[in-house]
Amino acid sequence: MIGCGVVGCAIAYELATAGLSVVGIDARDPASGATGASLGVLMGICSRQPDGEVVQLRLKSLEQFDPLIARLEADLGRTLPVNRHGILKLLREEEVDAWQATLAARRQAGYRLEFLSPGEVGSLQPGLRSDLGGALYSPQDRQIQPRLLTQALVEAAQRRGCRFFFHQPVQKMQRSPDPPFRLQAVYTPAFAFSAGHVVLAAGLDSSPLAEELGLRIPLQAVKGQALRVKAAGIPLGPVVSDEDLHLVPLGDGSLWVGATVEFQAPHPQPTLLALQDLLAHAIGICPALAEATLLEHWAGHRPRPLGQRAPILGPAPGYVNLLVATGHYRNGVLLAPISAAILRDLVLKGETALCDLSAFAPRPKQG
Repeated sequence: MIGCGVVGCAIAYELATAGLSVVGIDARDPASGATGASLGVLMGICSRQPDGEVVQLRLKSLEQFDPLIARLEADLGRTLPVNRHGILKLLREEEVDAWQATLAARRQAGYRLEFLSPGEVGSLQPGLRSDLGGALYSPQDRQIQPRLLTQALVEAAQRRGCRFFFHQPVQKMQRSPDPPFRLQAVYTPAFAFSAGHVVLAAGLDSSPLAEELGLRIPLQAVKGQALRVKAAGIPLGPVVSDEDLHLVPLGDGSLWVGATVEFQAPHPQPTLLALQDLLAHAIGICPALAEATLLEHWAGHRPRPLGQRAPILGPAPGYVNLLVATGHYRNGVLLAPISAAILRDLVLKGETALCDLSAFAPRPKQG
């Protein structure tokens, strides 16, 4: 397993649970890339599109989320801090009609997605702005702290025999001389690994590693910035979502606020301009946050596929033992359970019935 973000660690856990010998390697600490910068908001039911391959993948993964948490809690003997109060998606008057097809599709599929009037919104979540056209309330969507989830996956996988090697960047990979290729060895500064299967789940680092193997996995780094603020009287309630901004209550009187979506960011560090924009948007949603105290401000990069939809899942073209699970963009935490199940199927059976892989498979390199 190359890459130990939430997706890589979920795959490692599933494979170790299936009884396989698993090794995970990462150039940094677990969850130090896109996973560690994310807010862990699982927008499956209240995603905008009524239907399609990506929507179905999200919904299937959301259905596997609570069972995964239950398994981890049983393995570790402790509870994980999951916010099960759902997501409250704020709408302007002009947005209400555009969501009717999604409302109908979710209800027909048996999911709870409710339209709330402005008065009902105020009863569920007091203190929000007064110019709402209403909101969608999705009580079955979830939120979890991504670093804590990833650490739980690491610990549970280790208890099932998985070995992890952190701060071990891949320096070289060796493949067989003739196609179809077999990846024979992966070299890090301290170790040489060989395996029956290799899974490339290294986020943005997947692109240069793929290039070394004659593959093309084009990923764009999309910067996101977020904050943590402390405010009096904030209970653990639903995540409040407005456009691309989430207010995520953590249950300790603090909130995560984020995240920006920056396609042309000049550097990876947090910026004062983004801080200003996030605070202004958050105060616009909940005016009482004007009195909040800033605790943290961070930035990270998400891997967005170029030329195909997210995520990229499936066998690497031209290889018999290399699988890819990367490019989850803004939905790595949400899609970790289904990605792990799909990769488990591919390793054990060579196929999966969980989705049509042709919609997400890595594409052959052109030219």
